[in-house]
Amino acid sequence: MIKNNFKKSNSTSSLAVIISKGDTSKMKFLVFLIGLILSAYSNAAWIDTSGKVTSIITYAHTDTIIVNISAVGTDVTECSNKASFVISKSIGSEARTRMYSMLLSAQATGRTVVLAYNNTGGCEPWDANANAYRKIVRLR
Repeated sequence: MIKNNFKKSNSTSSLAVIISKGDTSKMKFLVFLIGLILSAYSNAAWIDTSGKVTSIITYAHTDTIIVNISAVGTDVTECSNKASFVISKSIGSEARTRMYSMLLSAQATGRTVVLAYNNTGGCEPWDANANAYRKIVRLR
């Protein structure tokens, strides 16, 4: 016969007490509070700008790809260049290649593209300028 040497503990976590009592108002408040805390960190939003690709510029010294389209787009205060967008050197090679291919195809066919970028920050550095270009985060 196996003897149980464990004593039952009377202490429980706050969450367990809330759940066991079935008090839904406390649970709703807890969920609301967690949501409020998490949403405080997500104040940036994506901006979409559509237009035809007018130029794509690549350089041998960097993996950053500069893109110009027929629309200037919304100004991002932190970024010094207000006319161009970039495919960042910081994203993976495969993702960068996909975006580059989409832009080349759109330029060759005259199709309109939609670039998404952050409305605050999210700028790509260029040489000595730490906040030069608006960084493309989505392309469609």
